[in-house]
Amino acid sequence: MATRHHGMIERNSRRPARFDGPRGIAALFSQLPDAQEARAPVETSTSDPKGNEPGGKPGLGDAVHFALNLMGVVVSTQLIVWGVFFLMFLLLGDASIDGMMRQLANLSTRYVAAGLERQMQFKWLFAGADIMMCVFVILLRHRSLLPAPRVTSAGQ
Repeated sequence: MATRHHGMIERNSRRPARFDGPRGIAALFSQLPDAQEARAPVETSTSDPKGNEPGGKPGLGDAVHFALNLMGVVVSTQLIVWGVFFLMFLLLGDASIDGMMRQLANLSTRYVAAGLERQMQFKWLFAGADIMMCVFVILLRHRSLLPAPRVTSAGQ
């Protein structure tokens, strides 16, 4: 219901009931447990908010969480390794795009001219270098790749 008050319309003119409880610092102290309650052992729950016990069967959410984490690690590591290969070819070309393109053109003409056996050797060499670089990057980033520990409702 709208009412008029000095030319202004007030909506919902009812005010909430007045709270007569403690205010300020007294309100903070009133929330503290009594001395006897503080000495009593406190029961802590080790279950998560959904009620799953720790060490129980992982659910679909855990599998999705793991898959997304793993995919993020693999994708970010591979992008870093490809960036390292790009920088390597850039440095081989005297740190210029023109020189890098000449090096890549030289590599591609030799790759196309080589026989099937030599092409397979190149593919295995590239795959081995890629895997070694991935392992090296993962070792350098291993602390940042681990997911943050989950905090349960008990704060453990």
